Amino acid sequence: MMRAIFNTRYMWVVMAMTLVMAFAVACSGADDGDVADAPAAAPTWISDPPTVVPPSTAPPKTADAPKAEAEEAAPAAAAASDDGVRRGGHLRVLNGGFPPKWDFSQTSTWISLFHYGARAYNGLLQFSPRDGIEIWPDMAKTWEVSNDSKTFTFFLDENITQWHDGTEFSIDDVIYGINRWKAPPEGIIQPRVGAFALIKDMNAIDDHTLEVNLTEPFGDFVAEAANQWHLIIPEHILEANEGTIPNFQSLIGTGPYTIVDAEDGISVEMDKWEDYWRIAPDGDAFPYLDKVTSVAIVEPQALLAALAAQNADATKPTFNASHTEYMDIVNKNPGKATFEVGPFVDVASIQLNNTQAPFNNIDARKAVYYGFFKQGVINANGAENPLYPISWFSYLLPPTSELVNTIPGYQEDKRDAELAIAQGHAEAAGLTAFEAIAVTARTTHGELLQADMAEIGVDVSIRVQDWTAMIASVEGRRYEAATGGTAPSYGGIVPVADIMYSPGGGRNGGWDPPDNFNAAWNEARTMGDTPERTALFNEMHRIMAEEWVPTVPYAAANHNKFSWNYVVDWDLVVQEIFSNNRFETEWLTCDAPEAGAGC
Repeated sequence: MMRAIFNTRYMWVVMAMTLVMAFAVACSGADDGDVADAPAAAPTWISDPPTVVPPSTAPPKTADAPKAEAEEAAPAAAAASDDGVRRGGHLRVLNGGFPPKWDFSQTSTWISLFHYGARAYNGLLQFSPRDGIEIWPDMAKTWEVSNDSKTFTFFLDENITQWHDGTEFSIDDVIYGINRWKAPPEGIIQPRVGAFALIKDMNAIDDHTLEVNLTEPFGDFVAEAANQWHLIIPEHILEANEGTIPNFQSLIGTGPYTIVDAEDGISVEMDKWEDYWRIAPDGDAFPYLDKVTSVAIVEPQALLAALAAQNADATKPTFNASHTEYMDIVNKNPGKATFEVGPFVDVASIQLNNTQAPFNNIDARKAVYYGFFKQGVINANGAENPLYPISWFSYLLPPTSELVNTIPGYQEDKRDAELAIAQGHAEAAGLTAFEAIAVTARTTHGELLQADMAEIGVDVSIRVQDWTAMIASVEGRRYEAATGGTAPSYGGIVPVADIMYSPGGGRNGGWDPPDNFNAAWNEARTMGDTPERTALFNEMHRIMAEEWVPTVPYAAANHNKFSWNYVVDWDLVVQEIFSNNRFETEWLTCDAPEAGAGC
């Protein structure tokens, strides 16, 4: 069985690679004449991010709210087509990279969720794969929130009785899994711990009722429970493997798919778990698909060739993917394929080490803040692969219509005045030179920073590192500046602030908030989505711009999705790379190359 699977996978990967030449011919030969007179299709995309982003959480379920409200969310999950959902089939997805570790919780790259993590495990709650915003049940069918937002009660689904390997499941496994997020074993780094760090204690009220108490109020904790990083790994696997997941054979969860085979760096094959406990609207268990295979193809042209030949069904292209090449496939297959683009809530920034010279001086930080022409990065990226102006809170605050007037570096006609301000701050700080780490994918950003700083007499030397090395340098405070940043796991100002700017945040690269920022943040984080909280966020933004300048934000990326139209109910949603990887409700029509047996 394993040998047959390996041979199939090997043939697929080799076929993708050999298709590169054929794909190039198809894009440049006689086929060009077939489409030359056809109108150029445009990708389905949002050219400008919304000025208002919906709240990241559903209204909290209070003790007085009917529990049925949460229970009714799940049955709506699988929207059927006019012909009804068709079960079965094999979904084949591609990605441009492979996760660095089998233990997804020890990486911060979304690729680990896309390849296997999200399909092997469950969390307490989940974000809707239809919009990425509404919160749906997962392990917990319902939940309640105390009036002070410090106690959260989760009512677990009684149908969860075992792990993939047949080991008995209990509420103690959930407590263990959450505690591992809160306090990982020595040597285990978990960069996406988020608000789980606020957990004071947990109590099993009975076999299916979990009470979670926080050290302080946190209004977004329900969203943290739905954060796809916070999946539950079983104690019996971790304890047998020194607290980690050393190989694919140890990927044992409660999720909709079980791992069948894998080749490190290349592919992962997962079959439907026949004993999965979540029930679909048709009365049978999710998922609808029989199998999902994910393959990493690093060479972009090979990946495109595999898609064009329908040797693969879908992909989530990297942020710097060539939209034109994906649209070429769409144009040559009218009505049969879709390429979508949407804004992504993230913060690409020049991270500044505030703990040591030269950037422990606010004038030095302001010299970079005013001197870096952020629109230059957006222009260099081009309209085909757009970047968006941002503040420290991505494009969420202030509104897009005000942002370019609020943050320096986005308007050409203000350039001379801003350079003069930057030079004044550089002279006040005695800033004449610094080193900046340029992440491999953002080398151009570093070079543009270097050129901009030269205009005010500051010499910037560039050190190129890959993302993993850059993160290690920043987290170890072995840097002066870096083209870093991060994306929250769900859309909203609270997770952005929590992961980047709060003390101990997972992407805090050496910047300690002033007391007035902490006071505003500690109050805002306890609230729901109210005008009072927005006022506090505005005050936090003012403090950052005028009194702190912890980093220099400059752009937010887009995110993309390509799929053949026989893939149904896989939507481009908010923060999709973190929240739409389970493939529980997705299904294939009979047009799919590997459709279900009933077609």
